[in-house]
Amino acid sequence: MNSPNILAATALTAASALALLLAGQAARAQTDGDNTRNMLVRGRVPQVCTLASPTLAGGALNNFRTLNGSSLEVDQLTDPVTLSTRAASAEISFAAVCNFAHQVVLESRNNGLWRSELGLTPAPTGFSDAVPYTATLVWGPINTSLQADASARRIRDRTQAVDRPVAGAIVLRLDIQPGATNLQTNAPLVSGVYRDTLRLTVEPQ
Repeated sequence: MNSPNILAATALTAASALALLLAGQAARAQTDGDNTRNMLVRGRVPQVCTLASPTLAGGALNNFRTLNGSSLEVDQLTDPVTLSTRAASAEISFAAVCNFAHQVVLESRNNGLWRSELGLTPAPTGFSDAVPYTATLVWGPINTSLQADASARRIRDRTQAVDRPVAGAIVLRLDIQPGATNLQTNAPLVSGVYRDTLRLTVEPQ
């Protein structure tokens, strides 16, 4: 039979071992807390849209001369017999990227191809002095058209919201219909230089 002194000594030894174990765990926890730190690393991406210079899309030209910088010229604007408008079409591509929701604005400065020379306004009876056309724009999820109808010489624009970032190519198609003029279908055109400026803008909404 164990004596009371032996039992007391055994209990004291066990208590001491437990105390040492708990002390070791507390020290390890304290050490782990002391040598661990969280550090926040972050950066910011600004809202940016970029638009490259135009190129011909797939060589799709009909009665247009090749693209010269940012200038596109109709090869033969009039039919040699009727002197009215000849059909013409072209597709132009712009490499582009916009990393946020944005909008695309397509603007015609003249609302059609208008004769640039002054005088002879309005056109003589039986003649026309402007040519309407359609500009169709495809970009990401949107497909929209601007009708430059040549009803009046003024700015005409079309704004289309894009609800997401988009990267790729903006494709712009120009179409001139045969015989299309501002006054009467198949009317002959007064001689001169006919022009318009199309402006394409990608910008915040």
